[in-house]
Amino acid sequence: MRRYGLLPWLLLPSAAFAQDDAWRVSVVPYVWGASLEGDAQLGPLPPVSVHKSFGETLEDLDMAAMAVIDLRRGRWGLLSDLTWVDTSETAQVPRVGLEAELQTRIVTGSLMGQYRFIDDPVFRMDAIAGARYWQLRGEVDVPALGRDASVSRDWIDPVLGVRMAWVFTERQGITVWALGSAGDEVSWDLMASYGLRMTEHSWLRLGYRSLSLREISPGVDLDLTLAGPGLGVEWRY
Repeated sequence: MRRYGLLPWLLLPSAAFAQDDAWRVSVVPYVWGASLEGDAQLGPLPPVSVHKSFGETLEDLDMAAMAVIDLRRGRWGLLSDLTWVDTSETAQVPRVGLEAELQTRIVTGSLMGQYRFIDDPVFRMDAIAGARYWQLRGEVDVPALGRDASVSRDWIDPVLGVRMAWVFTERQGITVWALGSAGDEVSWDLMASYGLRMTEHSWLRLGYRSLSLREISPGVDLDLTLAGPGLGVEWRY
């Protein structure tokens, strides 16, 4: 049976704070209906591919933890994005039609500075720059061949990007971020969320996130994407 992650994560903070000298904090716990798709080659084994429809993500669930914390004072701020994803997938060896099992653990931790260079009542834009730590643990097993291979990698990539917020009313808005990890291979992190204010300090958020991983090193060739819708609550202090 295929296994895909339904992930507790933090949807993107709205970036809709008033501009003053007070410190503002935003924390957004969420659930991410994410699935893993792409291609992986580990060690001497042939490449394996994972492709499926969104409905298949509900067949079985792996759990993971994620968090985004936004700390801001005036135009300057810090943004931290933490991700822990465990998945178990049924994959295929394309050229020979064999079934394979792909298990992955992807852990990321980002610390980024941000500066708001557009601050309009209905539109805001932040420039983001920082670093992202990646931890990758993976294993491929091809039962028909009686062979398996594993990988363990840790690295840090620089991160650049932007975050934009459109404010429709005092109770509604949309926030988007687009980040790129410019290491040896480029990885993308794209997210958009719709926010609906519930109380003075809380917002309901519905969004979509796509996080890619591209890693080429001795014995490893990965081109994977975690993507899916998410639902969460943003808390502001």
